[in-house]
Amino acid sequence: MRNYLLGVLLLILAFYLLWEQGSRQLEYPEQTAPADSSAPTELGAIRDLNSSSEDFNLQASSSNGSSESVISFPQSLGEEKFYEGLQTNLSSMTFSNHTGGIRSIELFKSDRLNKAYEHKLIDQPFLGMAFEDDSGRVLADALPDPRGFRLLDPQNTQDKVTYRWESPGKISIDRTYERLEQEGYLFRHRIVVRNLSDSPIGYDNGPLERVRLYLGSSFQIPRMYNPFDQASTYLSVGYFNDGVPLDEGCSCATCSGRIDGEREEFFQLNELGPSGRIQPRELSKVKWACINNQFFVNLLRPESELNDFRVWAERAPSRRGQDGEELVGISGAVSFPLGTILPNGSKEFAFEVYAGPKDYAELAKFADEQRKVMQFGIFWWISEPLSWSLDKLSALFGSYGFGIVVLTILVKLLLWPLTAQATRSQKKMQALQGPLGKLREKHKGNPQKLNQEMMKFYKENKVNPFAGCWPILVQIPIFLGMFWMLRSAAELYGQEFLWAQDLSEQDSIAMLSGFSLNLLPIFMVVTQWYQMRLNPMQLGPEMSEAQRINAKMMRFMPFMFLVFLYFFSSALVLYWTTQNLMTILQTLLTKNTAGSTSLPQLEEEKNSSPNSSGREKGSSAMQDDVDDEEKKLRNYLGLKGRGRIDPMTLESRYRERMKNYTPARLKELSEGKRAIAEEKRNKITEAYEVLKNGLNKEA
Repeated sequence: MRNYLLGVLLLILAFYLLWEQGSRQLEYPEQTAPADSSAPTELGAIRDLNSSSEDFNLQASSSNGSSESVISFPQSLGEEKFYEGLQTNLSSMTFSNHTGGIRSIELFKSDRLNKAYEHKLIDQPFLGMAFEDDSGRVLADALPDPRGFRLLDPQNTQDKVTYRWESPGKISIDRTYERLEQEGYLFRHRIVVRNLSDSPIGYDNGPLERVRLYLGSSFQIPRMYNPFDQASTYLSVGYFNDGVPLDEGCSCATCSGRIDGEREEFFQLNELGPSGRIQPRELSKVKWACINNQFFVNLLRPESELNDFRVWAERAPSRRGQDGEELVGISGAVSFPLGTILPNGSKEFAFEVYAGPKDYAELAKFADEQRKVMQFGIFWWISEPLSWSLDKLSALFGSYGFGIVVLTILVKLLLWPLTAQATRSQKKMQALQGPLGKLREKHKGNPQKLNQEMMKFYKENKVNPFAGCWPILVQIPIFLGMFWMLRSAAELYGQEFLWAQDLSEQDSIAMLSGFSLNLLPIFMVVTQWYQMRLNPMQLGPEMSEAQRINAKMMRFMPFMFLVFLYFFSSALVLYWTTQNLMTILQTLLTKNTAGSTSLPQLEEEKNSSPNSSGREKGSSAMQDDVDDEEKKLRNYLGLKGRGRIDPMTLESRYRERMKNYTPARLKELSEGKRAIAEEKRNKITEAYEVLKNGLNKEA
């Protein structure tokens, strides 16, 4: 009881410290807010871009005077104008006349997304365009900002939007966006650069050597406080390189952390270092590049092969959310060679663009490993089939909550034979603790001999001491695979189940001073505690100190899981609770069908026992069939659970057991352990007397 009180006190202390940390983090943004954090974020109130500087300033500089011979000086265009086009039942896009890029993407509620989301691009727009030299410096005067793009044929923008910018007699740029209803969140973007002059432009023919496209900025999605899951781990700029691996790639195909392999890389916000940016990554054969947060991604895939493709990433200026909280973000950009454009010639660059939720079922349809955007890590081979199965089951049952429950049950049924065998092995190992304690006592000064005798003893009794570990070892990758799958599944965003308003968030039933009161984790810890009660560890005096420490740690395991899982999504807690309930059911069924396990004897006990062969038939005995209460009494003395009992064996076992509870041994124990030992001694004595009286009555 004292241990449980200590555990509760430690649990209360842990929650208090987490609460205090959460309160300080809630106060911190107010103290460290940037001076311009109060700037409006609505599209209609975006600042005048005529006075803006290059926000993505990695190695940026103004171009030299040579660009004047190519591009005319920028003109003041006044207030930025927006145009909403390419609307389908899934999303719509807002374009800017200053940039020819996408200023915001509004995702509608649909069958694949249960909650609407608007991706606003406050600074550089998505697919904003610039020119740079070969060293990566942005030529600010080469393609001025604002550029003054003109919308062509504004009456026909349902499936196609085209913007044009032109410097008369020098250069023109057409930017075309096309979208088909049946292609979901995918659309196509085409850039056509025309040389209107009499001289070549491009590489070795002027300053316009490379084209830069901005991936925009991605900010954290406001979530409830979680000390174990920081928003910066979800914000990343990534790419897929099908050419020569970069130095930062791992030597294996699937390694841990942000780097999932030699080909796909994801640079998280918390990995950008003190400078807040990374050096450009030069890719020999790019397949795609992206920027994403927890549930949404903007992905750019060239339709033709582009060599010397470069990717940048840097920290975006933080901004305020709707509730005044500070939101951190990350910005990204890519660049590629413009090449040489002859007089009156043109150059075209075509891209497939995905702007939508991180939906594995949708991303898996594409051919160039776009599903890697899910960042399932080293257990992708588990997360991917689990995600596919969850999608199918949720469609079948009409609820992602029921889908998670059914998926957990199916996984548990697949592992049923393994866990059932492990349960039987654990019960048999418990029955071996008495003889093993004697072996430890006999060979305590000779560890090598002890190990040899223990292995021999295991072999004679056909017991694998590691069999009980297999369910844990198997469940760890499944749990981690489920964890990585559920943490970024956009399908769960806004999904309701029972009292949980959002399966991707904590199942809060009330807020107390900024701290969420969650009910589902309480159910989880109760089921896990009861599950452990069904498989108690016997702590007799013969147990080693390491076994005692291990048993005490296992008692606190449910509370450790409570602290860890309390702040995670209700989908993950729902999975763990359902698994606990299935384990409880399996344990009850296994206990009812496995029967009791008799205690094996050591070799010297078998040789010394007059009835070791088990073929004595003349002695008085009980009936073969015994009730559960008598099986329990027999187990205290290490007797077989059914069949006849030999009186001499009963006496021998009783004397052997009582040797472990002599006054001298009890005196060596602490007060708490002594009380437990005395209680077990009394139970052994009571069992002996009841069984002996039964034998006497039968005689």
